[in-house]
Amino acid sequence: MARILSIQSHVVSGYVGNRAATFPLQLLGHEVDVINTVQFSNHTGYNAVRGDRFSASHVLDLFDGLQTNGLDAYTHLLTGYMGNSDNVRAVECIAQKLKHKLPQLTFVVDPVLGDDGALYVPRELIALYRDVLCPLATLVTPNQFEAELLTNTKITSLDTAKSACDELHRIGVPNVVITSAVLDSASGDHTLHLIGSELCLESGAKHQFAIAFPRLSGYYTGTGDLFAALLLAHYATLAPQFAALGALARACELATATLAGIMQATKLHQESTLVNVAANLPRGSRPNAMVRGFELRIIPSRHLISNPTPSFQSFSI
Repeated sequence: MARILSIQSHVVSGYVGNRAATFPLQLLGHEVDVINTVQFSNHTGYNAVRGDRFSASHVLDLFDGLQTNGLDAYTHLLTGYMGNSDNVRAVECIAQKLKHKLPQLTFVVDPVLGDDGALYVPRELIALYRDVLCPLATLVTPNQFEAELLTNTKITSLDTAKSACDELHRIGVPNVVITSAVLDSASGDHTLHLIGSELCLESGAKHQFAIAFPRLSGYYTGTGDLFAALLLAHYATLAPQFAALGALARACELATATLAGIMQATKLHQESTLVNVAANLPRGSRPNAMVRGFELRIIPSRHLISNPTPSFQSFSI
């Protein structure tokens, strides 16, 4: 059982950030404590959002309270949405303190920068993630757009995806998962690829792999947060069982199976609402009733979390 500190966003209603991560981690047998970088009424796909973004001093003060009371015996650190450079620096400080206490700490960084060609955060965070957090990380989980920003590599094929992974290895990250990428291929944009790469820092041995899975239409939010949590949960359980490379690929198969199942359940739920879904609607213009229909069906799909059946197999690349 891992003891995890998760630092990311929080919403009162819906499933993104810590709201998407905590329940799956707990259901899979891990202890989870959370620090929220924001507390919003709902995610930003809705037409209105209320709430506060928390300062780095707030994040550090909460951690100081944990540390003062001896509550900081974490084996894993998970980070998601930071929102500003000061919070990235706060996470750097927390990661360093936790690594000082437990040098073998597993640090999973979901570098939340943007998606589909659009940044969610100030551009200065790209360099901070690349130069500050990535060298401390055990595992990073960027999407295609984020991986391209972090590595200055245009990802159009499995080969260019491998090059991006290699660049992140060069920065110091032993485990990389590009969570979803649209590649130039005969399948067009109806298929997504996950690309993973695990590197043994001692021997230099490397295993690179991919998983292909169908792309579902719709407006899903929180899938990256959910996937990072699922991946951490399975990797924490599997890594001690593998003497060599291979744990990451298996963890990705399990996490992908759960995520695909939850997204399919969400799609079916949205269709049952009979709310029309128009294509290519920008944030802020999507009807709230439609957005609500696409809230991830995490609780009704808990059986898919606790008992995943891998339906998409990894293959070496």
